[in-house]
Amino acid sequence: MGSNIKLKSKIKNWKILSQFIELFLQKYYCDKKFIYEFLLSCEEIFVNICLYAYKSSGGEISVDICVLENYIKIVFSDSGIKFDPTKFENKNINSKIYDRRPGGLGIFLVKKFMSSMKYARKENKNILVMTKKIGR
Repeated sequence: MGSNIKLKSKIKNWKILSQFIELFLQKYYCDKKFIYEFLLSCEEIFVNICLYAYKSSGGEISVDICVLENYIKIVFSDSGIKFDPTKFENKNINSKIYDRRPGGLGIFLVKKFMSSMKYARKENKNILVMTKKIGR
């Protein structure tokens, strides 16, 4: 069973999307930690799309969420500039803060919190599929 939503790529729409996702997760009795990590990961992806996918005109983001056996799967798709977050260099979180380049920590956290993250570019669309295992 799944749900989907389409939103304009505006950061203010995160509130709508986060409520949509949280309600879905609550149906499957996901615990607070699961919901927190899932929402934090989705917020990072959503905000990155809003800030970087479309130059100035903005665009639309489509989000599909469903349950697959013991996983929650969420798919973000947009027709913005090609960007594969799975290829983004992991941050060295052990280096001193002043030695680090800005950016990338959010994607590092997404990779840490989610069970899998796959990217494809199809029909001029970025398609990011993330899953997170339910339970332990």
